[in-house]
Amino acid sequence: MNVTLILLCRFEMPFNIWCGGCNSMIAKGVRFNAEKKQVGNYYSTKIWSFAMKSACCKHEIVIQTDPKNCEYVIISGAQRKTEDYDIEDAETFALPADESSCISLNGLVAERGKLSDPFYRLEHQEEDMRKKKEVEPLLVRLQRVSDSRHADDYSLNRALRAQPKEKGQGRRGVSRRMGLGIRLLPPSEEDAAVTAAVRFASKFDRNRKNKRAAIMASSIFPDSSASASGSKRSELESKRRKIKATAASASLAGRVKPLSWQHSAGFIKR
Repeated sequence: MNVTLILLCRFEMPFNIWCGGCNSMIAKGVRFNAEKKQVGNYYSTKIWSFAMKSACCKHEIVIQTDPKNCEYVIISGAQRKTEDYDIEDAETFALPADESSCISLNGLVAERGKLSDPFYRLEHQEEDMRKKKEVEPLLVRLQRVSDSRHADDYSLNRALRAQPKEKGQGRRGVSRRMGLGIRLLPPSEEDAAVTAAVRFASKFDRNRKNKRAAIMASSIFPDSSASASGSKRSELESKRRKIKATAASASLAGRVKPLSWQHSAGFIKR
């Protein structure tokens, strides 16, 4: 039992056609929902059939593939629109069907089919070999000259990179490289000596000068607030010295016993 598989797909019209139901034109590129099925084989290539209905009158149109001619064929329901044109109106040339004949395009004559002639190829092959033998010494000399010129890549690259530097050695080139819009004068020994004698002050020298200027501008007598704070500080230091001196004298006189003796005597409770 043979079962035909039918698929649904979107089919795009490959050319302009006339509908067989209402004689309306269906333009190329219009898409339809078509039923796709296999109807045969051309050698190992499948032949597909597309059945669809026109949108104007719901007339059924059947189109098949033609693998032999690489074309679509209308089976039923429509007729292909033949579009003929005049060669003079289209401003084109009529090409002959025979490829071996001569064709003329814009005054240029191109001969076809001569290359397929063995005698023609043999004659031109011998002539080409003769020309090759004549120009071969010249080609060999040119190849040797080219090899000698490109043998040292370093020197060639160095010479190539030195060309822009030599061209820009002028004062105008120097001013352009420095981004100046004026023309520079040639260098002189006097200018070199003046520029060498210039010394720019560093940050350390500037800070030292500022500190010295602040010291020279300040008064040699201390302020009242500074003297008051200094007296308080001296009083605290004198009290600390007295406390340390009394503690040292008491320890030397034996008034303060070591901590282990105080624990044994019961003066300190644990």
